Amino acid sequence: MEALFSFAQEIGNSLAYLLPTLCYITGSSFLAGSVYGIYSRGKGENGPASNLFVCAALFTVGASFLSFPDFLNMGNKSLGFTTTASLAGSGATPMKFSAQDIQTGINKGPTALLVAFLHLFRMYFACYGALLVYWGMVRQIGRMKGQNNTSTSVNLLIIAGSFLLMNADTVAEATCKKLGYLT
Repeated sequence: MEALFSFAQEIGNSLAYLLPTLCYITGSSFLAGSVYGIYSRGKGENGPASNLFVCAALFTVGASFLSFPDFLNMGNKSLGFTTTASLAGSGATPMKFSAQDIQTGINKGPTALLVAFLHLFRMYFACYGALLVYWGMVRQIGRMKGQNNTSTSVNLLIIAGSFLLMNADTVAEATCKKLGYLT
């Protein structure tokens, strides 16, 4: 069991290095695409990439990707979470796994055990949720440019659900308390 938690921690750490790279590359290309779209529009070219609304969205999302931790922190604060995001690398301390933690969760009941497990996977859920926020924003830009046929509501649900996934341990604990399973 300890190997499973260590593996999830390592996946979270690798996502913490992958996500800043994706954000900087994609954010820069979206800003360049926005400038090129505005330039194409000035020359009188038509098409989805030179649409003023698409150019503005490319600029906004590109700037959001270049300041992605601030965007994630704003989303978390808007939803009432206290988690803060950083793209400074994986400075997270490894989660310590002990049989005593699991035994305490077992003694308190299945919901306390669930909360204990989710707390151990916190780094994985935070990084994977941030990656899904990134993915939802890229899908929406692709939809606006006519590259995919997903609906805007699906992309917005991906982004909102990803913020919930980033805070899975907090959401699960609050839900269990609200349902009366935890005191």
